[in-house]
Amino acid sequence: MRTLIVLLLGTLIGAAALGGVWATHQNAEDEQLEVRVAVERLADGSVEIGLQQRERDGEWGETKKPERRFLLPDTEVGKVRYSSPVVFDLVTRAEHIAAEYRDYLKEVGKLYGHYFVRRFHSEDELESLPPVLCLVHPEEATQGTLCEGIGETFPTGVDIIESDDFIAIADEVERRLLAGEVSQIMATSNQHLETAVFARDHILLNDPDLGWTWVHYWFEPIDPQLPAGDDLFCVVSHGGRDLFWGLASDTALVAAAALGINLRTESFSEVSDQADAIRQCVEDGAVSIATTLVSPDVLAPAIAEATAAGIPVMSFNSGVQAAADVGTSFHIGLDDRRAGEIAGEQFNREGTEGTILCVIHEPDNIGLQERCEGLAATYANGEIETWSYEGRDAADAVLERYAQGDIGAVMALSDTVGSAVLRAQWPDPEVPLATFGFNLGFAKWVEEGKIMFAIYDHPLVQTYLGVMGALLIERMRLDPVTLFNGMAMLIEPQIADAEQMRRVTNALIPQEIQDRYLSGSDSAERVDSESGDSGDDAGDGDN
Repeated sequence: MRTLIVLLLGTLIGAAALGGVWATHQNAEDEQLEVRVAVERLADGSVEIGLQQRERDGEWGETKKPERRFLLPDTEVGKVRYSSPVVFDLVTRAEHIAAEYRDYLKEVGKLYGHYFVRRFHSEDELESLPPVLCLVHPEEATQGTLCEGIGETFPTGVDIIESDDFIAIADEVERRLLAGEVSQIMATSNQHLETAVFARDHILLNDPDLGWTWVHYWFEPIDPQLPAGDDLFCVVSHGGRDLFWGLASDTALVAAAALGINLRTESFSEVSDQADAIRQCVEDGAVSIATTLVSPDVLAPAIAEATAAGIPVMSFNSGVQAAADVGTSFHIGLDDRRAGEIAGEQFNREGTEGTILCVIHEPDNIGLQERCEGLAATYANGEIETWSYEGRDAADAVLERYAQGDIGAVMALSDTVGSAVLRAQWPDPEVPLATFGFNLGFAKWVEEGKIMFAIYDHPLVQTYLGVMGALLIERMRLDPVTLFNGMAMLIEPQIADAEQMRRVTNALIPQEIQDRYLSGSDSAERVDSESGDSGDDAGDGDN
C-alpha cells in the first residue's frame, strides 16, 4: 500500500506569519497528491503545526496534527526542529476494491490455464500447443487480468485481443482457426462470447473436418468496481414525519456510506412532488433511481422518462403489484397484503369480534389499501371498514368515528397514527387497538396490554436493500429490466405481541441492572410502581 510520510520542518514554521500555509505536489504512480501545512500561533506565543491533504472532491480534508507539533516561544533560533511523522494513505477505497478484484481474476485465470491443460491436452503435446485466444471488451479492461492469469499457467501463453469491433474480431477468430493458431478461446463479455461462437460455427459449417475448438466464457453480469464518486444515486420516497420514514432516511444514508456511493435521498408528502423529484434526478444525470410506488399511475410517467433516458429504476416499499407494469427493474418491500392477513389471523386468535376499523392515513397509498384487503380476507368475526381521513388530526378523526359506535377494534397502519390514538386517552379498553410500526413506546404499551399487538414493518431492511438495489441495477452489465423480469423480494411481516415486546425491552436493559433491580418479584413490583406511565416520553419516536 502506497503511503506518504511528511516531516514538518520547525525552522520554516518559525519564520511563518500567523496562519501561513505552504502547499506541495507529489506525483505517485500517475496520481497527483496535494498537501499543505497549517500553522497557528497560540495565545502563549507558541506555534502549532498540522498537515492537510486535498481530497478528490477538491476540498481540504481534516487537519492531521502530529504528536510533536508545537514550536515554543523560546525555541533556539537556527536549530532545526522536526515534528512526528504524518502518514496519509494514498490508496482510496475504490482503488483497493479494484486491486483486490484484479488479484482475484488473475487467480481465477491461473485455474483456467491449469484446467485447459488437464481437460483438453495430453502431456506430449503441451510444447506444440498454440496459445489461448482471449477476447476482452475495452470498456471492461479489468477482465483482461483473467487472461493474464491464463497466460501464467498455460504452457504456450495467451494472446489478448482488446476490441469492440466485433466484425474485425470475427474475421480474426476465423483466420486463426483456419491457420490452427488457437487451442482454446476465452471470452470475457457476453458479446465477445457470441461473436466467437458464431465465427467458429461458421468455419465448421464450411469445413467440418477442421476440428472442434472450445469457446469458454467468464460470465460477469455485475461490474464489481465502485462507481465514480460524482455518480448520482437517487432514493425518492413518499412519506411524512413519522418514525418509519425517519429511520428509513437514516438507514439510506448509512447504506450509502457503507457502499461508497453519492446518494440523494428525498421524501415527499405529495405524490406529484415525488414525481417531480424523479424528473429532477433525470435532469441532474442520475445513474440510478430507487422510488416507492405509493400511487403508480401518478409516478409511471416520471419513471418512463427515467428509463427512456437510460437510467435504471427499481422500486421499494409500496406498490409491488404495480412494479412490473410501470417498468421498474425489481421491487423490495413488505408483503403488505400478507401483513393484513397476519393481522386478521391475530385478531381471530385474540377473540376479537365486531367491525374492525382499518385506518388508512394516506388515502392514495396502494400498499395501505392492500393491508386492509388482507385484513378483510382473514378476519372471521365481523366486517372490515376501510376508512380514511383527510385534513384532521389522526386521533381526533379516529375518536370521532369511534363515537359513532359499531367498532370492535382499530387497526392503525403506521406508528404515528397508533401513537396519536393511544395518547388521546383511548376511551374503551374493551375495544382493542393494534398498529403497524415499532418504537420504544410501542414496546412498552404492547407489553402492558394497552396495544394488543404491533406488526413490524421493517423500514431499516427496506431502505438499506433499496439503496443496495439502486447500486445493483446501475452496476448491471445486462439490462436489469430484462434480466430480473419484474422480480419482487417481499419481507414476511412479523407479529409482536406482549411476550415478544417483553424480550425487546429486556434486551435494552443491561444485564447487571436487571440483576440488581429485577432479580426478585418484590423489587420488580417496586420498580414498576415507581416508573409511572412512560407513554408520552417513550412513544415520541425520536429515541
